[in-house]
Amino acid sequence: MTDPDDEPGRPPALDRALLARLWTFLRPHRGLLALGTALLVAGRACDWLGPWLIQRVIDGPLLAAIRASDATAVAASGLIALAAWYLGVALAHAALHFAQTIALARLGQATTLDARRALFGRVLRLPLSWFDRKPVGELVTRMTTDVENLVEFFGTGAAALVLDPLWILALLVTLLALDPWLAAVALASLPLFAIFAFRFRERARRSYRETRRAIARNAAFVQESLAGVRVTQLSVQQERMQRRFVALAGTLRDAWHVTIHHFSLFFAGVDWLTLLVRATVFAVGTGFILDDRLSPGTWYRFWMCLGFLFEPLRELAERWNVLQSALVSTERIARILEEPVEPSGDLVPDHDGAIEFDRVDFAYDGGPPILQEVSFRVRPGEMVAFVGTTGAGKTTVMALLLALYRRRDGVIRLGGADLDLLSLQALRAGVGVVPQDVFLFADTILENVRLFDPAIGEEAVRRACEAVGASSFVERLPQGYQTPLGERGANLSAGERQLLAFARVLVRDPRILILDEATSAVDTATERRLQAAVDRVLAGRTALVIAHRLSTIRRADQILVLHHGRLRESGTHSELLAANGLYARLHELQFGAVAARGTAPSRTREGEGGTAGDPNGI
Repeated sequence: MTDPDDEPGRPPALDRALLARLWTFLRPHRGLLALGTALLVAGRACDWLGPWLIQRVIDGPLLAAIRASDATAVAASGLIALAAWYLGVALAHAALHFAQTIALARLGQATTLDARRALFGRVLRLPLSWFDRKPVGELVTRMTTDVENLVEFFGTGAAALVLDPLWILALLVTLLALDPWLAAVALASLPLFAIFAFRFRERARRSYRETRRAIARNAAFVQESLAGVRVTQLSVQQERMQRRFVALAGTLRDAWHVTIHHFSLFFAGVDWLTLLVRATVFAVGTGFILDDRLSPGTWYRFWMCLGFLFEPLRELAERWNVLQSALVSTERIARILEEPVEPSGDLVPDHDGAIEFDRVDFAYDGGPPILQEVSFRVRPGEMVAFVGTTGAGKTTVMALLLALYRRRDGVIRLGGADLDLLSLQALRAGVGVVPQDVFLFADTILENVRLFDPAIGEEAVRRACEAVGASSFVERLPQGYQTPLGERGANLSAGERQLLAFARVLVRDPRILILDEATSAVDTATERRLQAAVDRVLAGRTALVIAHRLSTIRRADQILVLHHGRLRESGTHSELLAANGLYARLHELQFGAVAARGTAPSRTREGEGGTAGDPNGI
């Protein structure tokens, strides 16, 4: 299984583009960002004030009291006041930290909500051909794991990444002001930190990209395996699927091992450099105190500020962890956000039901021709049937009419207007589709019929279900139309799911109906009841039907016979039988299959209730 997002390493300049993309999510919430940043600055100021107050205590009243051996002098010289100030600063720091955490957490959730909204909205508007190249599991990873990485970055890392360099600069100035020579000893190690961090950055970025790819592959395989678990069990392939999963999971484990190795090495290296510098500064600083070159209070403040300096340097690993993860996820999300949406015109179609295909060619990307010079006309209110072998192009015709795919050549007209000029939303709102494979959501029957549209009331849903004969089984359920369905409607039979699909279309009162072998999943008795309801609903509407059952096909005003992507025959049922061509051979195969079972119908009921023979025999 390959990852369509696999690409060679990007140039360093890409980081700026990705950071700009991150800023597009932050910009609408820059007020929260400013608040969180201000609170963070105030907290850093409290950090800086604490050692300054203690320096004044040590070098002032405490040192004086020690020299005078007089505890009364300690209280009198303002130690209690300085202690009160220190307590106030500590309380202020705690309050600021609390407020900062809340503000940045809100910032993280607000920005990632925008990212989720933009990503999901984009995916819903991408061409169907794009989904043909993308495993669903990978898309789920983009909208869950990758977005969660942005939560962590926006909530904890964004403000700190901006302020930490300023905080480091303020600490460096403080250290130099306290003692330039001691500061020089401490700062001699900074080039080592920089070199170490730079080398880590490149390796971490590569390892994170590989880890995200491995996660996407695992998610895609798990999603596909669970969706096809019935096939796996029926074909007794559990062990083979288990081995494939273990191999993918092992690849993910190895990718994490590499990533953890890089970060463990970085943490250990930073800790070692920090301890080396602190030990050196401790030794040199102690000597300065003994030589009276440095006061104890100044030494304490220097030591505390040095600790503050190494804290953001050490946290650089975690900051890089969060940033690299966010950049890799942003890179993957940006590819989706940059995908072109379905092209759409702005003309509202006149849904009188007239349809015209004029020398239409179509082929999937890089594939052989599926349709070649297909031309036909459908008048308003006609029922037109499409027959042909598997792969002849019947369903492709319907997909092109709905603009799910774009033709390679030719013209498609709806109501006399070029399909390319029509609004997709208006086009599809006027066409109702009943597919062979019905998809139902894990929600109530009511919501599955009206597709979560509150403008469609329950009474309208009831009338639609009654029209197609679905109300008989719905009203027998304990909760009626409020009955929750399992995933993909697993608690309904195939025929019941098909009836709900008819009700789903009819409740929207479309001008054009497309039935893609829509009665293939119902038994003969159900089909007869359904056909009677459909006949009533089809009055005044244009209907395009793909079906092998001649009980449906023979009713059509026009039958179009497709073979190897070309339109070979057209006419009524009687005309095509008289022509003794491809359609007649299909009819003969079905008639012969029925006769072989000893149930051949009379000439006046030919094909009624039968099932199509092998369509590949055409």
